[in-house]
Amino acid sequence: MRTKIIAIAAATIIIVAGAVGAFMLMQKDVKGEPLASVSLEIYGNANGDSKIDETDAALVERYISASSTGNQTEIEKFVEDNGFNLKFADANKDGTIDKSDVAQIRALARGDAKKLWFVDGAGFDRSIGLDISRIGAEYYANTELCLILELADKVVAVDNAPYIYREFYFTEEQQKRIVNLHNMYEPDYTYVNELELDVLLTFYTSGYDVKQTKLIGTDVIYLGLYNPDMSNAEGSNFIQGILKAGYIFGAVERAEAYAAWILETRDKLADIADTIPERDRPTVLMSNYPNTYFIDPDTKTVKVYCFTDPLGQACLLGGGKNVGEALYGDRYNTSLSQTSQVDALFNDGDSDDIDYIFLHMVKYTYGGTIVSGVPDHGYLAKDDAEISAAWRNAVSNDHTLLKDMDPNHLHLIAGDFRNGPSGAVLLGAYIGKMINPDHYADIDPIAIHNYYINHWLGITDFDVSADGVFMYHPIE
Repeated sequence: MRTKIIAIAAATIIIVAGAVGAFMLMQKDVKGEPLASVSLEIYGNANGDSKIDETDAALVERYISASSTGNQTEIEKFVEDNGFNLKFADANKDGTIDKSDVAQIRALARGDAKKLWFVDGAGFDRSIGLDISRIGAEYYANTELCLILELADKVVAVDNAPYIYREFYFTEEQQKRIVNLHNMYEPDYTYVNELELDVLLTFYTSGYDVKQTKLIGTDVIYLGLYNPDMSNAEGSNFIQGILKAGYIFGAVERAEAYAAWILETRDKLADIADTIPERDRPTVLMSNYPNTYFIDPDTKTVKVYCFTDPLGQACLLGGGKNVGEALYGDRYNTSLSQTSQVDALFNDGDSDDIDYIFLHMVKYTYGGTIVSGVPDHGYLAKDDAEISAAWRNAVSNDHTLLKDMDPNHLHLIAGDFRNGPSGAVLLGAYIGKMINPDHYADIDPIAIHNYYINHWLGITDFDVSADGVFMYHPIE
């Protein structure tokens, strides 16, 4: 198998923290800083940092001592001076801060707590029993996070898309235990209940409350991985979700290490992007295939992924200028995507030409369907025959967007990038190397991608320089 990716010279990837710059990725150097810039939303986090440890237990003991005096002024001063988080200090969430909270915090720190109270990715207070042996995981992000946290032996059910990928994700022995949840957008609740899952990691908030009600004896958890926010990753549900999963599944060190890698990789890419003057940044359209515009020349609208979508943020991490910024004003900063008339992309003489187009593909959907017309791609693709035909189709028609653009600057990209738990950093590395090769000369996307697969997913017999199909255009 050959992965069809733009020709990339071998380079050494050095993932270090860097100062983040002007395109709204405004974060501190992550090196030596807490992994979360806001309090980790786990009850027991008394000092409001990104970890539950002995410092939290000791702080709660000091608070209890200060409270015993009954001196309200002294208590308030203690809270202010120590950044004491009254909400999360109540580790067992019983409404009182006392010695039982100290015991719960120390149990969390040791990894032998029986229960955890936390805020889920949708902002709701939740509790979960920590005796977990049967995990259900929806879609790529949750399935891959389970592999990252070395939980594959506990995964017993996944929905249709990762089930199709099971030979890639799981060993032969693990595959024997795994069943197909099929369509988890509209689940068969009777069937899922028969699986007696301890935990179901749900992909999205749609139907979240219904799942919690209809799945009996199963803790349904939304971690918040769906919309990673690389502009404020340290304060995002994405990083919070990774860290919370570490406490839920007893894999704290692994979760912290992965979160640190994401942040460090993000900072390295963002630091490079910040060195590129605005006038030198290529204008990029992040869209999708099979968007009918790229199939049918009579279709006059196109989808534009914007700032808050992982595709939009990958564009920025790669030093691109998203065409949506000029099109949509304030809506660009708050939108996942917008749909435009193509003429709006060229509505006056001052409008920028589009230098590059990246078309996101999804073949196996969260709803359990297989999308016709989308070529084989991703980890299971054996060759580039289908994606090559799709690319030729996309550039063959007399499209307005392609008239003044090199067709080799249209790329088809695997849905794995957007729907996995890599937070836009993998795709950002590829985009940077493609559209700004001089600036990203020290970045090797293949090396980063292989490190993700081999080290984090634990799949050691896969090399993206030879296996799978992740990004395609004819190699020049």
